[in-house]
Amino acid sequence: MKIAKKMLSFVLAMSMLTIMTTAVSAKPASKTGPGDVAENSAFLKAVQFVWERGYMNGYADGTFRAENTVTRAQLFQTLYNIQETPSVSGITSFQDVAPDAWYASAAAWSKGTGLTEGTSAGFSANTKLNRQQLVKVMCAYAELTGETLQGGDLSAYKDVDQVASYALPYMKMAVGSGIINGSGDKLNPAGAVTRGQLAQILYNYFSKAEAAYTSAKRPLLLEGAMGIETTTMVEALTNPVEYTLGQYDYVAGTYCGYPVVVCRTEQGQANAAASTALAMEFFNPVAVINQGTSGGHDPALHTYDIVIGKQSFDGSAWKSGASAKGASVDYKDIKMQGVYAYDKTAGKFTQQVYYDADATLLAAANAVKGTYTQGSVVNGIIDSCDAWNNQVDRMLYLYETFGSSCEEMETNSVAQICKTYDIPFLGIRILSNTGIYGENFDWKTGAACQSYVLNVAKQYITSYLSSAPGSVTANSQKTSLNTQSYDKTQRPILLEGAMDIETTTMISALSNPTAYKLGQWDYVAGTYNGYPVVVCRTEQGLANTGASTALAMEFFNPSAVIDQGTSGGHDPALHTYDIVLGRRTVNYSAWKTIASAKGAGVDYTAFEMNGVYAYDREAATFTQAVYHNADLALLQAANAVKNSYTDGSVVEGTIGTSNEWNNQIDRMLYLNKTVGTSCEEMETDAAAQICQTYHVPYLGVRILSNTGIYGENFDWKTGAACQNYVLSVAGEYISSNLK
Repeated sequence: MKIAKKMLSFVLAMSMLTIMTTAVSAKPASKTGPGDVAENSAFLKAVQFVWERGYMNGYADGTFRAENTVTRAQLFQTLYNIQETPSVSGITSFQDVAPDAWYASAAAWSKGTGLTEGTSAGFSANTKLNRQQLVKVMCAYAELTGETLQGGDLSAYKDVDQVASYALPYMKMAVGSGIINGSGDKLNPAGAVTRGQLAQILYNYFSKAEAAYTSAKRPLLLEGAMGIETTTMVEALTNPVEYTLGQYDYVAGTYCGYPVVVCRTEQGQANAAASTALAMEFFNPVAVINQGTSGGHDPALHTYDIVIGKQSFDGSAWKSGASAKGASVDYKDIKMQGVYAYDKTAGKFTQQVYYDADATLLAAANAVKGTYTQGSVVNGIIDSCDAWNNQVDRMLYLYETFGSSCEEMETNSVAQICKTYDIPFLGIRILSNTGIYGENFDWKTGAACQSYVLNVAKQYITSYLSSAPGSVTANSQKTSLNTQSYDKTQRPILLEGAMDIETTTMISALSNPTAYKLGQWDYVAGTYNGYPVVVCRTEQGLANTGASTALAMEFFNPSAVIDQGTSGGHDPALHTYDIVLGRRTVNYSAWKTIASAKGAGVDYTAFEMNGVYAYDREAATFTQAVYHNADLALLQAANAVKNSYTDGSVVEGTIGTSNEWNNQIDRMLYLNKTVGTSCEEMETDAAAQICQTYHVPYLGVRILSNTGIYGENFDWKTGAACQNYVLSVAGEYISSNLK
């Protein structure tokens, strides 16, 4: 995996020296080592180690010059050497790199792999590097080569304010993984690094054992979205070890003598799906319990009552009945559509409304109901959606019509991923608030729910896992990310579509196509216009897109992503076959309604957009945003070729994403007017979230396949038309940015 395959054991007994960096110069030396490193040098063993392996070859006169400061050319040449000097044919290097320079191939490779974008002057081969610059490069190198870096706390360092904002997230990963320990209470981010220090880092990096997750038994995975939903479970673990997969946090340890992993999924459907899929690949859990806080729907329930989810469903995955302009919006005129997960019996992704809990997990939860004393524990139905309802009549309607006991934002998307991986699943939710009775949010409910879930986990471990056959608990199965290989010399462009009609044309355009399957999602890798391109079939909906995009990030390490496909129109200026370039995207189901009492009815206009969460590198945390903006270079490429499209108009706009399917024209027009949506579909903004989290350039492109505003019915041929246009966009982006 990209950052999620292994946890490197950087237990270094060094202080100022411990920065994982490398260096090299011109020609090989003798195996015994350079003559200018004394027998009593602290670097002797490390220098001999890198010298014998050809990582750092020294200077033309046979010296190593351990005291010299590392340059950019030395750093990238060494990384290139360690990767066994892969071919750089066809990769355009930097303008300031002469073709015969000793570092020319390394410069081209480092650009092609995305390890560096250079400086304002180009490659800047002789520029000396400081500690925070090296940390940034080495975090990217670890990411490229599939090593795990865990986050760390910088609060103990007095000069943390001297760390540049761009370097802060990398410094946290470097400290958390032991790449850099600092000197006493200082990080010295602007300090130079010598070649001797680099040799020592390489020695520690490669001679230490790699500590992957090596539990002999498949762990039980416990999930929560926020700190108030995970801290109690983490504190219950024995011998905890922290992991970061992508930007999602996990803590592995034991509980009741059995391996347990606690995952902080972050909030919302896309994040929950992505973090769960990554956990499936890295930890191979035996079962999953997703738990946390929720708002009440069932009038029989109050704050601190707990719902054991015998079923869950996606409360936003509905299709409304058609109604004409001026007919207003009937919130009751909806039919639950359900969402897609892989069905191993059918051998494909299938759609269903309700996802059932695993019977054994459900029995364990019911067996310990009596241990909970802060409220009632009932079996019920958990409603998942990125929305936050505060209108009591709508809560009651969802309860009375679809059986929802409570609402929250993650459970059913995790259920989808668990079904896709064929892993037992249970959702458990505590009511942290209920608008029906005016009971406001109580953050202490988070700890109460976790304590109950720990009792459920204990019951499940002692009553089932402790005596389960080895075929159930043995953690020896290789994941789909480890059983396949992909050449990452050039980072590919990732093109996404949810269905065959949104992917077949792009696949047909690839040269030398090779099929891959990650989890149960399908990918085809090849070349287009001489550059590597991967086509991903995300499958439909927010959860599938979040999971399949995150897996693609880990396995293929794409340099850019274009998510495209069909959509329904919101903008009255648009018709079928018109294309929307997503200048921005929005999850238009991620709203918060203004509170209204029972009997006041449901006002579909009384809401504000709440936004969804993605990792923000500057803030070094997940932050909430309503809109996700397109990458400007991708958008420029899309505009550059829009005149080549002759089946309709090509306009910039806002792509609206939700699992909903709206057919009420007044609601379409209202969303267009207030939120700015040009069209609606089910994947784009989820892909945007994951791309921001992985810091990968992104663009959404959608063609109108239908528009209820004008009674234009679905035309499946629009799928091919959109793909052909997107291939033109990809070709332009490749020629103008990647070659």
